[in-house]
Amino acid sequence: MKCLFFNLKGGVGKSSIALNYALFNDFSYVTNDIITNIDKEYMEDLYQIPHGMKRIPKNLLELDDVVMDFGAMSSVIDSKVTHAVLHADVVVIPTLTDARSVQATVESYKLIQNDAKCIIIIINNYSKNAKFDYAYELLTTELSNPIILDIRTTTLFERVARDGIEWFDNVGHQKGEFKLLQTKELHEDVYRTINMIVKGNNAKYASKV
Repeated sequence: MKCLFFNLKGGVGKSSIALNYALFNDFSYVTNDIITNIDKEYMEDLYQIPHGMKRIPKNLLELDDVVMDFGAMSSVIDSKVTHAVLHADVVVIPTLTDARSVQATVESYKLIQNDAKCIIIIINNYSKNAKFDYAYELLTTELSNPIILDIRTTTLFERVARDGIEWFDNVGHQKGEFKLLQTKELHEDVYRTINMIVKGNNAKYASKV
């Protein structure tokens, strides 16, 4: 499965969710963003594409199971995103709940909706239901029947970045980490849901071909 994480706006939780989704599925990870030594410590199949490159290298497109994560493009869509959309089984657009992030998500969705096989929006990093409801209403008003999932505020991403995948695999085994174990399970439910949606969508797509 090929999955693209994308949003025109930066700072919406895109890379954190993309990397953890790749780890959960044991997928390769391709990005045009910075790859840190911490990333390399707990993930083997990391690939970085230079910003100036117009298209995704053929060898990376041919990877069977891959998460593609491309940094923010301001107001102009990066040519690598256009290229990736055509090959992706699903495009995931993470967003925060503030008006600017939601509007960028709407614009991102509309830019790719004609070419994407499947688009999933993830509202993330919120603590109050009212904020989720606000973002959800804006999205459903602007878009036609979007698929929307959610991930509440969590320190899980920061802990994975700090302590690595071995800690992530064993979270909840230490005193005081029960809530993080619950959070991990909620994250994994979202990742499983993405996989199920893509599997169902691919079956429908294949039946039409």
